[in-house]
Amino acid sequence: MPAAAWDCHAHVFEDRDRYPLSSGRGYEPTAAPLDDYLALLDGHGLAHGVLIQPSVYGFDNQCMLDALDRAGGRLSGVAVPAPDATARELEAMHGRGVRGVRCNLINPGGLQPAVAMRWQPLLRALGWHVELHIAVGDVDDLRPLVRQFDVPVVIDHMGRPRPGHADPSSPRLRQLVELVRNGESLVKLSAPYRLSDGPPPWSDVSPLARTLLDANPTACLWASDWPHVDTPSSVHVDELLAALEIWCPDPGPRRTVLVETPARLYRPD
Repeated sequence: MPAAAWDCHAHVFEDRDRYPLSSGRGYEPTAAPLDDYLALLDGHGLAHGVLIQPSVYGFDNQCMLDALDRAGGRLSGVAVPAPDATARELEAMHGRGVRGVRCNLINPGGLQPAVAMRWQPLLRALGWHVELHIAVGDVDDLRPLVRQFDVPVVIDHMGRPRPGHADPSSPRLRQLVELVRNGESLVKLSAPYRLSDGPPPWSDVSPLARTLLDANPTACLWASDWPHVDTPSSVHVDELLAALEIWCPDPGPRRTVLVETPARLYRPD
C-alpha cells in the first residue's frame, strides 16, 4: 500500500439515541462506529478516509460531522445539507472537513441536483465538488447532467449498473467512460459486489473498471464503501484491494488512484 493512500467512501453509524435515523430511510443500518473505521484504515495501511453522509440520516449531518471532529484531521467528508442550508452553514461544514455535497438519486430522501446547482458559486469558492449517486442505466444521457456543473463531479460506484450489466460497451456506460476520458467527471472504483453476479474478485466487473482506468486514471478514485450497507453477504476490504490490483496492476497508476487524485479532491487547500 503506498504511503498516504485514501479510502474515498465510507459511512459511520453511531448511537441511535444521539443520532436518530430518518423515518423515511431505505435500509436498516447496523452500528458502524468511528473507532472501527479508523481501525480498518490502520489495518490496511490507509492513511486517510472520506466519510459520506448516508441516506438514512437524511439532511442531519451531525453524526458524520462529529466523527470528522474526532478523527484528528485524518478524514474528510461529503455532506447532504438541507435544501435551505445557508452559506454560513456550508462554510461551517468546510471548517470541520467537508469537501463536497452528495446528490443521492437512488436511495430515498436525497438532495436533488437542482439544489446543488444553486450553490455552485459557493461550492466553487470553497473548492468543493458534487457527488452523484446515480444509476446510469436509468438516465437517457448522463452527459448533460454532469456538464451543467462548473465544479468537479464524482460518480459513485462506477455508475451503479445493474448486477450482470457492467458492460463498458453498453451505450449508457460508454457515456460515463467518455466523461471520464475527457476529464469532465471523476468516478469511484468501488462497490463491485453491488454490480456483480459473481463472487470476489467480481470478474464480470473487471472490464468496466479497466476501461475507466484506461480512459483516464487521474479521474479514478478507490473506495471501500465500508460498512457495506444493505448487502446480503459479507464483504472484506482485503478482497476489494485485491480487485483493485487486478484492475490496475501497474503501481504508478495505482498510486494516482489511491494517493494523488484523492489528495487533490479532498484536500484542495
